[in-house]
Amino acid sequence: MSKQNFLKSKEKFFFREYFKEAKKMIQDTIYHVKNNVYFFSRKKRIKYQERLHSNYFSCSTIKNKFNKDPLYYCRYDFNKKNLNKLKKGYYVPEVLLDVHGFNQDQTKKELGKLIYFCIQKKINCINIMHGYGKKILKKNIPIWLSRHPNVIAFHQAPKILGYDAAILVLIDFL
Repeated sequence: MSKQNFLKSKEKFFFREYFKEAKKMIQDTIYHVKNNVYFFSRKKRIKYQERLHSNYFSCSTIKNKFNKDPLYYCRYDFNKKNLNKLKKGYYVPEVLLDVHGFNQDQTKKELGKLIYFCIQKKINCINIMHGYGKKILKKNIPIWLSRHPNVIAFHQAPKILGYDAAILVLIDFL
């Protein structure tokens, strides 16, 4: 099909005179992208969630809300009787995280990964081995754990599980 010119020469002249100040329009293409986590690939989404869980540990300037001898912490809505069960070894840890030789940043990342893993697999009790060393991790891990909303309670581990070089942690995965 050929293009047919329906305008007469006089009409073309008036058209050009009328629109001579008009500028040619540049076509812009706009792509709308949703910044939603669900559109990430599975690996990126998992890393994103792990980073979110490790962000709770970013600030270490918080007052201690827990007793130091023996070390324990209990969230405001948790029953103290269950804390005694944790102390006596009623809850058996299903996962062990050993952070010997880790620096603080590595420990924060690993704690975030561990808590995310426990929420995904519905694991409610974990054991974190921080060791003795210079007692930097021993002081900071309880502070970081007390800031996380999914941590219900933690207590110094019994002798079988590491005593005062380890912490038993209860996780709320609901």
